Amino acid sequence: MTGPSLVELAMDLGLEDYLKNKLSLSKVLEIDGETLTDEHIQSLKSLPWCFLRKLMMVNVTARSVSCTSKQDMAPQNVDSLLDTVDNLQGHSNIVNPLDLITAIFLCSDGFLQQEMVLKMSMCQFSVPLLLPKCDAQECTLMLWAMRDIVKKYNPHSLKDGRGFVEESIVHSDLSMVSFVRLGNSSLSKSHILNQVLSNPQQYHDTFVHKNMDCSDTPRRLSNGLVEISWYLPSGNQNIDIFSKPLAVTNLRGDLNDFETQYTPNE
Repeated sequence: MTGPSLVELAMDLGLEDYLKNKLSLSKVLEIDGETLTDEHIQSLKSLPWCFLRKLMMVNVTARSVSCTSKQDMAPQNVDSLLDTVDNLQGHSNIVNPLDLITAIFLCSDGFLQQEMVLKMSMCQFSVPLLLPKCDAQECTLMLWAMRDIVKKYNPHSLKDGRGFVEESIVHSDLSMVSFVRLGNSSLSKSHILNQVLSNPQQYHDTFVHKNMDCSDTPRRLSNGLVEISWYLPSGNQNIDIFSKPLAVTNLRGDLNDFETQYTPNE
């Protein structure tokens, strides 16, 4: 099912052709046109390709691609003036990074999703666990896409703190803690999570939060998204926050609106 929210955003991002005929990894790797940078993105339609290009390079700034399209300050004719006015009155030229990521995942085939998840994990970004199906009260469990993620960690239970464990994350027996928001709050749940999961020597934005570029823009598509990340101890008791590995999930949006994501399977 393709809901109106996805169709509208896909058209804004130039992804409408991939709603049915999904975007493939081979297509993404073919990108060799004009060089896109944060400073030279000319339209919203450039955003997905800039994000994907950076992500394939495991560039940790991939989520920080410029979210604003540039408009000509002096329209050359009446038609361009009307287009500018219509744009100002219609959709914003700013896209929330979570909407961008969700739209690309929904427009991608399974192999591209798998590559995106792997590269996001390498960048230490949270990755989709439950991908919402647009306006339907349904979601897709992304375990298949995560099957190539291998993590290495050193739990404190190992004798003398020596050695490490290395295994596929989807086969790991980990405790999971879920974080949800119930009602309105002025605090950023994701920012608090980042602070809790970062070791004292280095802060890292695992989860996108409202203090990041464009992230305070109202979400059009990604409410209902459940992300997952992992805390992996290094074996150094002076900096490790937890002595055992831990999976952390984060629901976007108000829990009241997403019973499907929260209700355990019977």
